[in-house]
Amino acid sequence: MEAAVALGALKPEMSAFKNPRFPPSYNEASWRKMLLLGVTLLLSSCLSVAQAWGGWNFQNDRVRRLEELGIQEEKNLLVLTATTLARVLNETRFLMVEFYNPLSKESQNLIKEMGKAVDIIGKENAGVLFGKVNITSEKLLEQEFAIKDIPTVKLFVEGQRQQPIDCRGVIEATALVAWLRNQIRLSIMLLTSREQTKAFISSKKLAVIGFFEDLHEGTVEFFCELVKDFPEVPFGMTEKRDIWIRYGITTDTMVVFQQGTIVHFEECEEDGHHLRDLSKIVKFFTMDLVIEYNIETVDHIYDMHIRNHILLFISKNSTEFGALVKVFESVALKFKNKLIFLIVDTDKIDNTHVLEYFQITSWDIPGVRILNLTKNMRYQMPAEEITFKNVKKFCENFLDGLAKQQLPSENIPKDWDTKPVKVLVGKNFKEVVFSHKRNAFVMFYAPWSYKCKSLLPVLEELGKKYQYHESVTIAKIDITANDIHQMFLEKYPFFKFFPAKSDLVVPYNGEYTLDAFIEFVEKEIKSQMESEEWSFEEEESDEQEELSVQDWRKIKEDL
Repeated sequence: MEAAVALGALKPEMSAFKNPRFPPSYNEASWRKMLLLGVTLLLSSCLSVAQAWGGWNFQNDRVRRLEELGIQEEKNLLVLTATTLARVLNETRFLMVEFYNPLSKESQNLIKEMGKAVDIIGKENAGVLFGKVNITSEKLLEQEFAIKDIPTVKLFVEGQRQQPIDCRGVIEATALVAWLRNQIRLSIMLLTSREQTKAFISSKKLAVIGFFEDLHEGTVEFFCELVKDFPEVPFGMTEKRDIWIRYGITTDTMVVFQQGTIVHFEECEEDGHHLRDLSKIVKFFTMDLVIEYNIETVDHIYDMHIRNHILLFISKNSTEFGALVKVFESVALKFKNKLIFLIVDTDKIDNTHVLEYFQITSWDIPGVRILNLTKNMRYQMPAEEITFKNVKKFCENFLDGLAKQQLPSENIPKDWDTKPVKVLVGKNFKEVVFSHKRNAFVMFYAPWSYKCKSLLPVLEELGKKYQYHESVTIAKIDITANDIHQMFLEKYPFFKFFPAKSDLVVPYNGEYTLDAFIEFVEKEIKSQMESEEWSFEEEESDEQEELSVQDWRKIKEDL
């Protein structure tokens, strides 16, 4: 299936925020298409962009983290005490807490609505947590926060215990979320001096600042709307010209800082569609260096502005999993703003479509591929070992336009059949091997494989021996550059014999020597001839039997 495993459906690109480093996408439907065909019914929810790297199942990691902090969870809400409240405040930017009495019906109803709000926001959103405090057992907290009405909901911002924000009169889940999102929007820090801006940037692992000529009109409104979707990211904005000059800003611009360093500029234009563009940029930087590809993360992967994806196909149960992930992470550090690094767990049935699309078999695992989402071009890493050096070189060659594309078929060489060993590609493969006219002995190889390279001269000698044979063709095909039917793929190099006048395929399992190849080919030729003789004798016998019956009838008629 062509372009079967899609990361994203064809969606219009919006270019209100111009950046020449990231060209617009022209055709993205194919990369998303097959995944949606295969698993659409399973795409009921998506992970938040705040998914933490540290485990392949966020929920399991979240549970482990809560256990480490000594915190229990009931009906989506963290059970908070005087001891655990301080710990949770250090874990998130926004903590929404209900102070309740278990005997109060209003308290129980609000607990249910708070639990629904968690589902709306997403449990995996590290920027927002929800908890509850039982005031009948936590008297110190009841006194500290002066709880008089039951239930009471308070929002703690940036880990501060002092003066939490009261959420009054809001008792329904969607209303709670709307109120929370507005508070997140209001959390944008107004930066008024160079010193304040520098301190804001240096104190955050990731920070986003909007530089606007006017904070009350124009594109600033879209920037403020963006903030609501990223509670885990601290946002700031400024209109001070001296701060603009300090960071080389000349027009309304969104700037992303990581570890105190600028990692992205995005100039703004007044356009009602540009909010999605901004969201893609921020979403990319909130994702981790390496992301697990699955039905939950696929939409987030698609939404990022980087259209070049590098995939590591590996079983999570393999002994080399941890080491190869570290290699992948190390390379990802060098290409963070150029490639998205994905890991595909080959044990998952849901990933079967991905394996089929990239022609990944058990022999290819672990393996590395690159996909250019814009033009739907695939590339296979030209090295058998997954090392930092090899993966890094693969990325560099791809970005420099030197990587060899994995095609449905290369073009048929003009001299493909003039030499002792015929050159097959996807376009002429079936025509030659299933011609029903000649036997074909074919080597399937990878051009960069040392073992394959060492056998090509042997195949050349075999080709010379049968160059003028009346019924045998010796051929080779670069399996890494030509897609053929999945059933033929094994660990390269491998060899197959295709008998004439038959659709059967005979695998070669002998030694890789000239004598062994000759012995095998001669045996198959003899078997083919015997099969033809037996078939001829059977036909002749049938004819004779038919004649004898006719003769007997004639005798009876004469009588």
